[in-house]
Amino acid sequence: MKTWKKVGLGTVALVSVAVLAACGGSKSSSSRNPQLELTTDISTLDSATLTDTYSGEITGNTQEGLTRVNNKNVAVNAFAKSIKESSDGLTYTITLRDGLKWSDGTALTAKDFIYAWQRAINPATGSAYAYLLSDAGHIKNAAEINSGKIKDLNQLGAVAKGNVITVTLTQPVPYFKFLLAEPVFYPVQKAAVDKYGKQYGTSSAKTVYSGPFIFKKNAGWTGTNESFSLVKNPNYYDKKDVKSKEIDIQVVKNPNTAVQLFKSGKLDETPIASPDLYAANKDYNGGKDYVPLKEATTAYIEYNQSGKGTSNPTAAKALQNKDIRQAINLATNRKDLVSQFYPGSTPATGFVPANMAKTQTGEDFSKYAAQPYSYDVAKAKTLWEKGLKEIGATKVNLTYTTDADKPVAKSTADYLQTSLAKALPGLTITERIVPFQQRLKDSQTQNFDMVMSLWGGDYAEPSTFLNLFLPTSGQNDGKVNNPAYVTAFNKAATLPDVLDDAARNADYKDAEKALYEEASFNPVYFRTTPSLKNPDLKGLTFHGTGLNYDFKSVYIKK
Repeated sequence: MKTWKKVGLGTVALVSVAVLAACGGSKSSSSRNPQLELTTDISTLDSATLTDTYSGEITGNTQEGLTRVNNKNVAVNAFAKSIKESSDGLTYTITLRDGLKWSDGTALTAKDFIYAWQRAINPATGSAYAYLLSDAGHIKNAAEINSGKIKDLNQLGAVAKGNVITVTLTQPVPYFKFLLAEPVFYPVQKAAVDKYGKQYGTSSAKTVYSGPFIFKKNAGWTGTNESFSLVKNPNYYDKKDVKSKEIDIQVVKNPNTAVQLFKSGKLDETPIASPDLYAANKDYNGGKDYVPLKEATTAYIEYNQSGKGTSNPTAAKALQNKDIRQAINLATNRKDLVSQFYPGSTPATGFVPANMAKTQTGEDFSKYAAQPYSYDVAKAKTLWEKGLKEIGATKVNLTYTTDADKPVAKSTADYLQTSLAKALPGLTITERIVPFQQRLKDSQTQNFDMVMSLWGGDYAEPSTFLNLFLPTSGQNDGKVNNPAYVTAFNKAATLPDVLDDAARNADYKDAEKALYEEASFNPVYFRTTPSLKNPDLKGLTFHGTGLNYDFKSVYIKK
């Protein structure tokens, strides 16, 4: 989703957090509401079923978890008064604060967390993030319930007694407190779900809130509108530290429009991610408004290896062929593509992005585990011809799917369409430009040949990326089948390696190597988003992983 932080045992480091700040400015600001933007529509307010960054951003500011990641990237207690971990790392005893309330004034209790977790892990809910409870969180019986092997939701290893939640894990999880800050771990009010049924979360009026903000009456989200306002939640336990009474938000899909709104004082922060916008505006106001946001985000092309849902039968055969996938990877000129279309970003050398996690020696993990993804047309052509013979074809037509919401996506599609066809004789790329939400849906249902995807880390530890292609992952859209990768990841995730930083990192490196050798996917770039920010906008915390923007402390300087 870009959606979503880790601290580890030993020396595993956290991704850096930038509290957006700058000196000087192009305009003065009187006391007013912060004016923020989303670049794409949100799709839901249901913390169990959301899958995208934008829905996660709004949900993360209107709901609260047992922990919340602060501006120093530490998972601090939120609804939890205390969190005690057993000596073997398998039991967490969590005591809630007294007097917690929902936005409607009713009591928020430990049972609301258990209900939320059982609902998320229930396969009938279809939560793509259920894996954070099972594969990442290793809560007892979570995987078995989610697979349907166990039908009784009460068998989940989490129980409530009074204001205490006891969680039982099947193995130690060094980053468990960071998982507790994720949306899928937020409490959910059962009465609201019972009342609204499948409509729960489809509009602001059909959701009950627990976080620092709620939607303003008569200025909420209807499910389709592109502007709404958040106001301070009077029932939030920490309302004294919520700095703004109101925040106004609008969806601005055209980046040129967003820049003009920024310059006219109608937005307080906006990305300038396209090459033209970056070149024209990075020195705006003497460069004083420029802020580069280093994200823990990787853009990558997924190949549909399921054998189903492709645009034609030959495409299905081609994408299941390792030589053909390797040929496309080798024919992808990452350096040129990034230099032309993604200012500030860097060519990807694996799945785990730069500046997110460090090894036990302090080395950036992405550098430690870098694979030799390269641009080699001659080798690509050889493998391409070999692969065509193996599938009994002389030509292949592949559809490339990407978002319609961002102009640079079309430019990237054009570039790949031309460059790949030139490098690989007999290859035709057909562009399929669809709205963001449609792209997500098509990815999840394997209705694609190749699709450009982005993943933002949920927590700052390599597993937040490297667990995506597991057979049980709800994010394995291409249905990657790579036994060597699975073996390496499972070794990292289980004893004894899970508690040994050096061994765990070596296993993760082996997982990256396995993905490279099988061309299981095509990593393209590690994203940095150049932005403009009003210097009078204070306290807007940007996280490279998890909740991108935390509104709790944001305000306009008087």
